[in-house]
Amino acid sequence: MKVRRGFKYRLYPTPEQVARIEAWENALRFLWNLAHGQRVAMGRRCRVDRKRITAFGQINELTELRAMLPWLADVPRNVCAQMLVELDEAWQRYFNGSSGTPLFKAKGHDRAAMAEPHPQSFRAESGAIIFPKLGRIPAVIHRPIVGKPKQCAIVRDGDQWFACVTVEQEIADPAPSTLPPVALDMGITRLITDSNGGVVENPRHAAKMQPRLTRAQRTVARRKKGSKNHAKAKLKAARLQRKVRRQREHALHVASHHYAKSHGTVIVEALNITGMSKSARGTVDAPGVNVAAKRGLNREIQRAGWGRFVTMLKYKAIPLGGRVVEVPPHHSSQTCSACGCVDSESRRSQASFVCTACGHADNADVNAARVLLVRGLSKIAVETTVTVCGGFATGRPAKQKLRVVRRGPVARS
Repeated sequence: MKVRRGFKYRLYPTPEQVARIEAWENALRFLWNLAHGQRVAMGRRCRVDRKRITAFGQINELTELRAMLPWLADVPRNVCAQMLVELDEAWQRYFNGSSGTPLFKAKGHDRAAMAEPHPQSFRAESGAIIFPKLGRIPAVIHRPIVGKPKQCAIVRDGDQWFACVTVEQEIADPAPSTLPPVALDMGITRLITDSNGGVVENPRHAAKMQPRLTRAQRTVARRKKGSKNHAKAKLKAARLQRKVRRQREHALHVASHHYAKSHGTVIVEALNITGMSKSARGTVDAPGVNVAAKRGLNREIQRAGWGRFVTMLKYKAIPLGGRVVEVPPHHSSQTCSACGCVDSESRRSQASFVCTACGHADNADVNAARVLLVRGLSKIAVETTVTVCGGFATGRPAKQKLRVVRRGPVARS
């Protein structure tokens, strides 16, 4: 089977390279807004005059546009073309209902990744990444690239630069795992509680860092916009946010690695995180209630990283022969894992569960995880056989990914 992997390397570009990369960011932001505006304007026309805009058509217009704008022509053509492909995929996700409307990119807020999609145009060597028009960029190659390179992107994280190399690896089809199944209940007080009674506490890195972050953001607000001190204050706040993000990612990686290695089937809740963290402010005519409490709950839900954890779990478990099964979470905290009775009175407190029907007593989170385990095993037992194409044996194959435009031959910079 073929799997996609990512390799991330720290870059140390020279001041001249940094200046050129920042100029490319501005040019790519302009290109995104121009192409996005073209699509929006076409969508506002009447149906008679409306024409379909594709990434392939916009890529063909690049030649004339780059001839008119020398600062855009300085950006490698393949990087510009990849930006238009990403915009096209964003619109496809919008039309499929899997994402919201694509937005314009704002200066200083939305950054554009510079992605080179052709493997023959970049390479990694000892102590450096070779990128078109930038040449040799010093880098820390802490591990070799294994697999067939597909794409290389230069991204900024605060005051640090990274090269993200995507590769395709061919691995043997794993045998189905014979390890025992487990179900996971997500929470705020306890980040993860499994059906075996195991607990992963919520480290709350963001809450611990919040006082320092608040002071840093207040300093940003006091500085004059556009000044050097304003830029320094923004950089300090960005560093604190980066530290929190990396701490959260580390905790999620450790937990997902543990469950992917020790269990063949991992059952998780199919949570609607967007709906759960929706604002409760209401409207002017019908204002919401307990808005401050709901705002705090929304903040904790977003900081927990439930969706990111499930994503990590999937790409770690599948190559090992495991599987991740998502089940409905409805009333799992009110259902008795012993008799199946559903009663909200059984949930006595945040941590206590005592069934009103049979008297079964257990930790509320452990009981919910065991309810999810029963649901997941029932779903697996009645599940239709899945074909190698990714669809069901009684239906049509499932689409594996969004349609990608044909880019044609490699365009030289």
